[in-house]
Amino acid sequence: MPSSERVGEPDPSMWLRQLVLRGFQLMPPVRDGTGELEALIYVRPHGDVIDIVEVLAEDHVRAARVPRRGEIRTDDNEACWRTTGTVVDVVDQVLSLPKSLIRA
Repeated sequence: MPSSERVGEPDPSMWLRQLVLRGFQLMPPVRDGTGELEALIYVRPHGDVIDIVEVLAEDHVRAARVPRRGEIRTDDNEACWRTTGTVVDVVDQVLSLPKSLIRA
């Protein structure tokens, strides 16, 4: 996952640090069979939900809020909320989520 070094563009690592400052834990990195980094996963359990942010690349990030049932499930039917996008966009959305989401 190369870092952005273009002048005037936000540094995605600053947004990822914000996740940790807001209570997210960085899980052990996901690596392929050759040891190449595939993903960084951040999780924040709170109440009856878990927020999950999966960074595959600077421009390929997924996030979800799922019910807390003793295991982390990312099944579309289980998610209370879900988004995809860049590191900056997704982290901004995750950090602006209310403490809980009402499911109708």
